[in-house]
Amino acid sequence: MKLTRRNVVTGAGALAAGSLLPGRAFAQEPLNVGFILIGPVGDFGWSTMHDRGRRRMEEVLGDRVVSTQVEAVAPPDFDRVATQLARTGSRLIFTTSFSYFQPTLRVAEQLPDVMFENATGTSTRDNLAIYNARFYEGRYLQGVIAARKSRSKLIGYVAAFPVPEVIHAINTVMRGAWSVDPEMRIRVIWANAWFNPGVEADAARALADQGCDVICQHTDSPAPLQLAEERGIFGFGQASDMTQFAPNAHLTSSVNEWGDYYAERAQMMIDGTWEPTDTWGGLGSGMFRLAPFTNMTPEEVSEAEAIRDALADGSLHPFEGPIVNQAGETVIPAGERLSDDQIRSMNYFYEGIDVQMPG
Repeated sequence: MKLTRRNVVTGAGALAAGSLLPGRAFAQEPLNVGFILIGPVGDFGWSTMHDRGRRRMEEVLGDRVVSTQVEAVAPPDFDRVATQLARTGSRLIFTTSFSYFQPTLRVAEQLPDVMFENATGTSTRDNLAIYNARFYEGRYLQGVIAARKSRSKLIGYVAAFPVPEVIHAINTVMRGAWSVDPEMRIRVIWANAWFNPGVEADAARALADQGCDVICQHTDSPAPLQLAEERGIFGFGQASDMTQFAPNAHLTSSVNEWGDYYAERAQMMIDGTWEPTDTWGGLGSGMFRLAPFTNMTPEEVSEAEAIRDALADGSLHPFEGPIVNQAGETVIPAGERLSDDQIRSMNYFYEGIDVQMPG
């Protein structure tokens, strides 16, 4: 676990900040914002982009804000780290992983004068907001592109944990692929880690050995994409534009953009207008974008751009019914859509996906 501090408020300044009531404006002292990262800043993916978002917040707000960041925090260490951030003056703390959601609920109850925001969480409290981007929009397009590029009709997926965000991503990749070719199939290997390059590479290698010629990932390092480059197959980046790591294999990446959101939420704390909101922005929101399409024909790029634009303007929705689960039960009928709460609590795979929850 590595601690990164920038202009940390200490001593009398920290005590003064800590004495303010939640939601009150900070007149003299800069707002101290804490960040807890699940991986190292140098993962080139999820945690890298949250760090860039933090730096963007500082750039926008200048001397109105300072930040304290702790990276590579294992969930069992979360309570200690969050409590220490609060003790050293952080009045707004961003906890940047679904693995932190339950711990954040617990600590937020213990520290009612500190405002928390959890990335990919599922419910709010008086001092807890949640935020996420609709990455499933990019996953749907990955499925379309994979079906165009695959010759084996097998997509490989390196998955972290069987949490709803990962489950609905796998389902969405397949729905996109089936829109092109109903014979497409997927194979999943669970890495049981968000960031472990060696395990991620081994999983991608095993998937390639099984005949998968396009690799998707829901882990944070470039390792699966680099393995695709090594094996002469295709892949997608995660969280940042990973073109540089696999110039011949990379097709596109979903790129996270957190900075403007962080700046807006910190400014609300400064103004005394912060509220426990539920933010879930899609391609049209600026919270994420797709990296340039590479290693694709002009026709494939044109199709991908049209689908991207339809997803952004809402004319295409990946969770339109009918949706049937593996047990043959209709989850939602034709003509209806899953609600946001149904999407982010998803605990089943679609009918036709031969994937089981890990034991």
